[in-house]
Amino acid sequence: MTGIRRAGPGAFVPDSALSGDRRPPPPRGAAAPRPAPTESGATIVRPIDETATAIRPIDQILSTVQIRGAEAIWVFLAHCYALLVPLAICAAVYQHWQYLLATTFNPFLFFVAACLLSAGGAFEAAQNTMDNWYLTEDSASANGVGLCDFLFYWLVTAGQAVIAIAIGGDNGWVVAIGVASVLALPPLYFTKGPYFAPLAVSNLLVIGLAFRTFGDPVVFLQLLVVAATMYFFAALLKTRAQVLHGFTTVVASSGVWFLILTMSDGAAGLSSSWLLLAAIVVVTVLAGFALWPYLSRLPASRRIISLGT
Repeated sequence: MTGIRRAGPGAFVPDSALSGDRRPPPPRGAAAPRPAPTESGATIVRPIDETATAIRPIDQILSTVQIRGAEAIWVFLAHCYALLVPLAICAAVYQHWQYLLATTFNPFLFFVAACLLSAGGAFEAAQNTMDNWYLTEDSASANGVGLCDFLFYWLVTAGQAVIAIAIGGDNGWVVAIGVASVLALPPLYFTKGPYFAPLAVSNLLVIGLAFRTFGDPVVFLQLLVVAATMYFFAALLKTRAQVLHGFTTVVASSGVWFLILTMSDGAAGLSSSWLLLAAIVVVTVLAGFALWPYLSRLPASRRIISLGT
């Protein structure tokens, strides 16, 4: 008989059983061996034997996520916040529609901008998934390049440009700067140029136009948000503590609240005190210097690597 050998009186076994590993398979329901950390600190999870048991969908999903526990929940919630916070712009525009009709070029464009910003947040989450939600200096979500990362920057830049046009689009130079920012980003990104510049230009344009139109200097705190974003981002790349990824995302997404606040104050005829804003900046800067020695010494997050994915 082909492939069958006699193992003893009256017993026949396949060739594969004699030529391979003779150890009996583990009993059903036995616990799998605990994964051991590598020299780099990453924990390698061995792939499940597909011939013995089917891989659950949750295992397939988690195999692409290299952080775990409360840290993973925090980072995911931060990105949900970034995805949904532009909807607050829609609520503010709806609330102050008559005021915006009288003071801005086209308030309907705020809704378009909110869609662009939310779409950008979705592509940011997609790029993070491709990077396994563990950011390092070489990740496309950090200092590298990637298609979804490009779309994130492009859509966010477009969103800021559309906000600028919504406020001051009756001026041709505003439209020109907004369109130029959007068109300049792709060549800068794909040639490794300063692709942050178009986003910075469109953001500064929004801040200046919002202050001129609504009259509340609180909108300048968006610049503080930018500085805080770079602060947490630098700490993240230095330490690889992925909890800082969540702080970076939340802070970066929170600038729209100051636009909403200046819009609401303008509608109510209010204006924030320059002295109060200066105090906020000073306290924030001092807190940043005080916290840096602690943030920069955070331990790197344990990296969970699943083989066979």
